[in-house]
Parts: sequence; C-alpha cells; structure tokens
Amino acid sequence: GVGSLSESPIGVGMIGCGTVGGGVARLLREQAEVYAARLGRPIELRRVLVRDTRKARAALPDADTLLTDDADAFLDTPDMPIVIEAAGGRGAVSEHVQRALQAGKHVVTANKSLLAAEGPALFQLAHRHNACIAFEASCGGGIPIITAIQFGLMANSIRGMYGILNGTCNYILTEMTQRGKSYAEALAEAQAAGFAEADPTLDVSGRDAAQKLAILAAIAFGVKVDEQQVWAEGIDTLDLQDIRLGAELGYDIKLLAIAEQVDGRVSMRVHPCFIHVDEAIAQVHGSFNALSVYGHAVGHTFYMGRGAGELPTASAVVSDLLNVASGWYPQAFARMRLWPDTHAPAKVIDAGELISRFYIRVNAMDKPGVMAQISRVLGEAGISISAILQHEAAAGQFVPVVITTHEAQQGPLNGAIAQLEQLDVIEGRPVCIRIVEMPAG
Repeated sequence: GVGSLSESPIGVGMIGCGTVGGGVARLLREQAEVYAARLGRPIELRRVLVRDTRKARAALPDADTLLTDDADAFLDTPDMPIVIEAAGGRGAVSEHVQRALQAGKHVVTANKSLLAAEGPALFQLAHRHNACIAFEASCGGGIPIITAIQFGLMANSIRGMYGILNGTCNYILTEMTQRGKSYAEALAEAQAAGFAEADPTLDVSGRDAAQKLAILAAIAFGVKVDEQQVWAEGIDTLDLQDIRLGAELGYDIKLLAIAEQVDGRVSMRVHPCFIHVDEAIAQVHGSFNALSVYGHAVGHTFYMGRGAGELPTASAVVSDLLNVASGWYPQAFARMRLWPDTHAPAKVIDAGELISRFYIRVNAMDKPGVMAQISRVLGEAGISISAILQHEAAAGQFVPVVITTHEAQQGPLNGAIAQLEQLDVIEGRPVCIRIVEMPAG
C-alpha cells in the first residue's frame, strides 16, 4: 500500500555508460532511498549494454555483474521492463531501441538525433507494442520543457517558441560579446573547457539546435516534422565587427531556434539573431539554455537552465524513468494523441516568405552618392530603411556602413543583397543578420 516499500523493485536496463549514462547510474545509486520513497518501490539497475566494457568500468562500482557488450544477452535480461538509452547516435543504437520496443519495454532516451530522424516511426512502433517512449532529456538538458509543453501547457494553442538550445554556441557567443574574443579564440576555449567536441560541426552549424527544434515543434504544434524542414544557419561565419556594431544599436546576438505557427502553417529556423538587450532571452549567457513559449491563453512562459552536462541531463533521464515506472506516463502515451506518429505532416512556410527586420553591413567607398545607390537598390526591392550607422573615416576608403530595415520579406531582401554585392562602390559580400522582435505577451 501507500508508504510501504513491500513491493518488488522495478528493473531497469541502460544502453551506454558515457557522460550521461554515468550520471544516471550515479543518481540511481546516491538517491536510491529518495526515489523509492517517491515511487513506492525501489528502482534497480539490472544490466548495462556498452560497446567497450573496459572503458565503462570506471563509472560503475558493481561493473562485473552489470556490464555486457552483447545486445542479445542485454535484451534477454529477466524483469527489465524499462530501458534507458544514453548512448547517443543512430545505427546500432536505433536497432537496440527498436528491439526493446518490440519486446514491449518502455524506453527513456536522451537521443535528439535519433528522434529528429526516426521519431514518428519509433513512436508508432512503441504504440504498436504497448510500450512508450519518454524523451525529456533530448532537448534542453535538465530543463523540463517537453513536460511543460506536452502536459503543463496542454490547454494552449502554442503560437511560437524561441530557444537557445545549444550551450556550445551560447558559450562562444557570450565570449565574443562580453570579452571581445574572435570566433576562433572562443571556439578553442570552449573545446578546452569541454563545452565543444573536437569536431564542433554539429553544434556550430546550427544542426544540433535544429534537431531539438524539430522535436519541440512537432509536439508543440501537433504535426509531423522532418528535421530537414528546419532551415539552419550557424555561428561559424560571424564576425566580431558585427557583434560590436550591433551592440552600439542596443542588440545582443544569440543563435536562436525559432518555431512559429501561422494559420495552420509552421515556420522553423535556426540562425544568429540580434535581439534587444532588454529581452529575457538576451540575458541567458554561457552554456545555459532557455526557451520562450507563447501560448494563446497563458501568454509568455520562460524556461531556463543547464542545457547539457552529466547531472543536468541525467536529472531529465531519471525524472522520465520515475514517471514511466509510476505507470502514469505509459497510460498517457497509450491514450492521448500528443505524439508525432498520430499527426499529419507539417505544412511548412517557405523561408523566402518569412518577414523580419534586418541588420545589413556593407563596406562602402566613402564618397558622395554611395548612400543614394544603396538606398535605390533597397527601395526598388520594397525595403525601407529604419536607421543608418556609419563611423567617420578618411575619404576614399571603404568604411563599414550599417543599415537596419523595417520589416521585410526574406526573398526580396536576398535579391537586394545580391545586387548590392555587384555595385563597384561596395567591397566584398554584404553581411545580413536578422533582428528578432519577441512577441508581446
């Protein structure tokens, strides 16, 4: 009954024992009594499947009985109704997850690349075998944003989400804005501090944030999303000069993941943005993540916390585990229609249609009549100028001229940028960064 721990333990298997898996094992060990008290029965880690048993030994005190590199032996472990997947990646891991679901085991996963690529198929497989998939740890590290969107904000139609979903990029941008470091310097430091991988492409290209946004948009808007539908631009081409000039205009720069729903169509994109320094999300620095969610009834809600790391991510995994073990989550998974496999494909708004304000920097020859030429190109594309910033320079040299626009459509703006590049009074390629104004609410 309630309060007694007479019931038998719930057996759990785990795939992967790296940073996140090690953190999960540690929480299950150190907080065993607390979790047993909350759940009414103990949780017991029964088996851990890894590629290399030697490497994983350090993370597990009772490694000898727990570790195996044999997937069949792992899946045949008796009394193991829940499997945690903390290995990451796809390929073999996808097969293990599919086999666990086919055996009717519930799966808790931290794997955003797997869900972004194969989510609908895996959710469908789970539904077919009376199993469930819990995936809070896949987006935003320890911040419970999936639980908030799916259950806490269920009464709302979600209008838009604006997120800082990659801690590596946010750390690099913070170093550039606050300490004046170049992109290359800041990246090297992020790697030394362990915030960035040796190959940082997935992070700095914006693709990691795009995978997370694909998962969040699918559940927030009730649509099926393919990660390729999320348009991504990274921070790897940003110039410190633009960050400084933007700051003069009152803007901070962030890599934002943005999903908006307008008249049944969805836009999803990841790119560097200028946002006004007063906005809550502009105050999120270092490796922190954040998400602003706008619901039609609730208005603006804001979530912030550690977006990665051993214990923040393990916190989300173990919370999911307890929610699954309690039985309420599998019931919700079976009965409600909150998961992408039950939804129609998203109707995606073309990137060229998107409307935004823009920051444009051109290196212009400092002589009379140049501004008139620039204004003419923008005017012919139907783009109106909001402000111009130009520092004084010696005559006859190229100087940076910054133009901010009123709201303009991406398509015509791209055309205007291409034309500016052709002018002989302009040197090099113009830089264009979107200025994002957060909704009121």
